[in-house]
Amino acid sequence: MKEALRNLGLTDGEISVYLALLKLGTVTNSPIAKESQLQSSTVYYCLNSLVKKGFATYILKGNRKHFSAVDPEVIPEILDEKQKQLDLQKKEIQQIVKTLHQYKRSSEEQTTAEVFEGFRGFQMIFRSILKQSRRGDYYEAFAYEQKTTESPAIKLLFMQHNQKLKRKGVKLRLLAPLSMKNVLLNIYGKQFLQNFQEIRYTQTVIPVGITLFKDTVITHIPENEKIISIKVKNHKLATMYRDYFNFVWKSTED
Repeated sequence: MKEALRNLGLTDGEISVYLALLKLGTVTNSPIAKESQLQSSTVYYCLNSLVKKGFATYILKGNRKHFSAVDPEVIPEILDEKQKQLDLQKKEIQQIVKTLHQYKRSSEEQTTAEVFEGFRGFQMIFRSILKQSRRGDYYEAFAYEQKTTESPAIKLLFMQHNQKLKRKGVKLRLLAPLSMKNVLLNIYGKQFLQNFQEIRYTQTVIPVGITLFKDTVITHIPENEKIISIKVKNHKLATMYRDYFNFVWKSTED
């Protein structure tokens, strides 16, 4: 029974006072405190709360309040009133949902930027892509023209990254300068390139490496034997880069 009353929104103190009222009838504060074994100040607080919630009423006799419990038969009506209030609150929430979504989109569309230096930062970026990606996701990348050799660490990183992408079901499209076709063949070997997801070569000049993943654009700049990666999260920027990528992709050879 007490659990049912709790579900109606009553506290344990209010339940004790309400049950005492049902037993005692119309009484003042003191008999209720004795019956419920609660302090007088607690009883007074609970009585006022029960009145507000519709579970008790009072009359004035002289200068003193005499309280009584509402008939239990009225409780379903209290529930109906609570349901009406809930329905009203639901309508109010539904009316502001669109506004709340606008706040959410505004937060999501905020631009953030990070700078990563060296191989460790370069590695963190590709680990982050793997961690955030789900089967069926895809991303694009521009490869910049580079020397005929690759550091063993970067070579291993790319080979392992491509394998993990394929196992996870994430698609990758790579655009590389036409001049890099033989260079990549010498560095990675024919078998690796044949197993690469999708790679095409373009005569378009690509001065820096660019990775496009969801709403993020990552620019990779080689500088003094190390890589500086600038990661910018901005939906509009990512869309513009992706549109350009698709334009170049359609005009290239595989």
